[in-house]
Amino acid sequence: MKVTMKEIAERAGVHPSTVDKVVHHRVGVSDEVRARVQAIINELGYTPNPSGRVLQRQGKVYRISAILVEVDALPYLKKGIERGVKEQTGFDIEITYAVTGFQEAKRQSEYIIKAVEEKADGIILSPINADCVRRAIDRAADAGIPVITTDSDIDGSRRTCCVSIDSARASRIAGRLMGQFLNGNGKIAIISSAIETENNNYYVQMREQGFADFLKVEYPQIEIVSRVESFEDPQITYEKTVQLLAEHPDLRGIYITCGGVAQVGRALIESGRSKDIRVLCYEDYPEIVELMRQGVVDWTLGGEKDEQGALPVKLIMDQLVFGRKPAQDQFFTETRILVKECL
Repeated sequence: MKVTMKEIAERAGVHPSTVDKVVHHRVGVSDEVRARVQAIINELGYTPNPSGRVLQRQGKVYRISAILVEVDALPYLKKGIERGVKEQTGFDIEITYAVTGFQEAKRQSEYIIKAVEEKADGIILSPINADCVRRAIDRAADAGIPVITTDSDIDGSRRTCCVSIDSARASRIAGRLMGQFLNGNGKIAIISSAIETENNNYYVQMREQGFADFLKVEYPQIEIVSRVESFEDPQITYEKTVQLLAEHPDLRGIYITCGGVAQVGRALIESGRSKDIRVLCYEDYPEIVELMRQGVVDWTLGGEKDEQGALPVKLIMDQLVFGRKPAQDQFFTETRILVKECL
């Protein structure tokens, strides 16, 4: 027979409303009582009735604030978020978007604080790696608002969980691909959004450093001759790539950790060196696919940006409606190695 809240309450010596608070992670219960009730819930294997929760929540408007960054991934994350909303059938979900520039950490923190003050039910965040953003995330956590980071993560904060590609693993895959294609030797360059870790994308920095560390051990004859900061700016990316190609006539490979692949491709085509330099990047956006068809990009690591937008919606709603906190601290989307023949 299914265990009821009333039975749990009787065994714990509390009112059924107290059990309801524990089940749905609400305030108003002492730590001692919460621990006692939770122990009985675990012992009896009680789970709330999902159908009842759905009926109970009908008519409520759930407001989720999506705070994103103006980078190449933006439209694909938005598309995924919209899909995630549609998949939550039976619920009225309102998404509001706030978009900042790549390094506008203060502005991003202000958007988070605004979402807290306006009592958003949940926050989906593409975090900028800065202390003011960490403090804003912690303020949301103090208010009981789940914060799911997407596309990247931020260390040292109390965000709920992260949905992204496994950048540490991807950096090693990238190192292996570059090493094998260059037969273990040659000069290469890394194009990254920003070299400094502060006010940067945490995972972009991880992709860069993990790649360099892997090559140092596995392919020590490959020399990284330049690390280019693009700041996720199309014009800066193009101009710095042109300069890179002029300064290194013997360059054999380019590893792009961030956006701006189209601009790198343009510079390579214009220089006449697109067939001589191996290019490795991330994602399978249309412009990247086209460059692969042209033989400019040799491989890319696809990370399912659509899913990185959709899954956070589900995780937030699972917590708000059913009281189910994410089972993992990090949810990694599939890393797919794509070459021209995959298209």
